[in-house]
Amino acid sequence: MTYSVSEYLDAMETADRAPGTLRQYRMTFESFGKFIGVPVDEIHTHLSAESLIKYAGSLKGYSGQTIRNRLSMLRAYFQENGVTFGGMEMKVLNARRHTEPEDKPLTLETLQKMMDITDERGRAFISVMVSTGMRAGEAAQLKLRDVKDDTITIPGKIAKNGRGGKVYLTAEAREYLDIWLKNRDEFIRLADIHANVLNKHGISPARSSNDERLFASGYTGLNSMFRRLYQKVDGEKGNYRGKITPHSMRKYFRTQATQGGLHIDIVERLMRHSGYLSSSYVRLTDEEIREQFHKNEAALYITRADHRIQGSKLDMLTRENKALVDRLQQLEQVVKAKDALSAEGQTLTDEDRAAIAHLLAEEMKKGKK
Repeated sequence: MTYSVSEYLDAMETADRAPGTLRQYRMTFESFGKFIGVPVDEIHTHLSAESLIKYAGSLKGYSGQTIRNRLSMLRAYFQENGVTFGGMEMKVLNARRHTEPEDKPLTLETLQKMMDITDERGRAFISVMVSTGMRAGEAAQLKLRDVKDDTITIPGKIAKNGRGGKVYLTAEAREYLDIWLKNRDEFIRLADIHANVLNKHGISPARSSNDERLFASGYTGLNSMFRRLYQKVDGEKGNYRGKITPHSMRKYFRTQATQGGLHIDIVERLMRHSGYLSSSYVRLTDEEIREQFHKNEAALYITRADHRIQGSKLDMLTRENKALVDRLQQLEQVVKAKDALSAEGQTLTDEDRAAIAHLLAEEMKKGKK
């Protein structure tokens, strides 16, 4: 049986492949169809090992990961349609195309600058991503019903490799998300107006009349928003794209959460890394993970000052307490001296009483300050 691209994608959807995966396949088919000069729906009539080898050669300007992913998707489709590859052809298609990562660590300073110049939706998106470590593709597909209080449940059908699960919101992320949700209807209203104007001119399709997505945007929109913000506050580029992408927030979560005191097993569980042993050997309930997360959540704050000044506040209080103790000790010495004088039956002169009163008054003033 020969599968057209649409039939092949329908079959994958029936097999419950994630929407993000289907989107990547669709983009790859469009790229290949453009290369061989035929519409996507006619690709199945132009399949040959030679055409795929030539397409592989045309991808030299892309990153190694992008090339591997595209060729893997197309090879599977070709083979499903009966195309066979010789030994040398397989070596070309499976060649190790390694490129050094060009990204750079996302910093708190960069995040703060981005939060300063974005709107309610942008602040909610960034704070939720940093709080949960989820993938941007998952965030784009979350529904309003997936959020309850401080917990987000990521359905398996939208997660990579079907590995859904629970992730948690910091107090800061909850605040920004609440603000966004209060403004979400107005955002949708304006977005609908804009989309309808473009639709009338055939530029883009109309928006859904019932948008249940948490951020009321797809992956493309959220990705574009993040890249625009990064371009404004930093903008350093590698060979293929900006050195910081939405995925950088997932990496930031892992680094900050572990450095902030959250155990690596819990961090890996929250990130839902496939193959990690914690799922088999670390037996923690969702409530235990939630409790540990909130105990260490300050490390993930972006704009809240709690985790940045609590150390200096503690130092300041320690210094103040020490000074107070010193003053009390001085006061105690004065009282002991007075008692000693009284015990020996010595009579205090008016001058002695005035001096003691003056000393006590000075100590009281210091205490008030």
